[in-house]
Amino acid sequence: MIELTKEQQLAYDRFIRARNRMGYNRVAKQGHVPKSQIVQTVDVAGLNHPLFEPNPLYQEYLDSFDAWLAVEPPFRKAERMSAIRGDYGQSDSWEDQEHGVKDTFSKLKED
Repeated sequence: MIELTKEQQLAYDRFIRARNRMGYNRVAKQGHVPKSQIVQTVDVAGLNHPLFEPNPLYQEYLDSFDAWLAVEPPFRKAERMSAIRGDYGQSDSWEDQEHGVKDTFSKLKED
């Protein structure tokens, strides 16, 4: 178990509670919680735009996750795999590979 400061522990506990209310990896106690900031739209007759009903459970999940990332211990960022650092090898490379088949643009450029 890692040692967390009081602020980190509070942020982490808040995130875990929000994650559990969302029902990740299982169905939540209150039923399915959509992973959207808006639960539904309401079209009011005579109004030129719809009204949106917010999703407070998902918004709390997003806010608590951001709060946890703000105080997360630095070593966790270093241990997390990153494509920028090349942790995924050639499978995530942006470099163009040589192709055996020439395209029309290359053919015309040669002539």
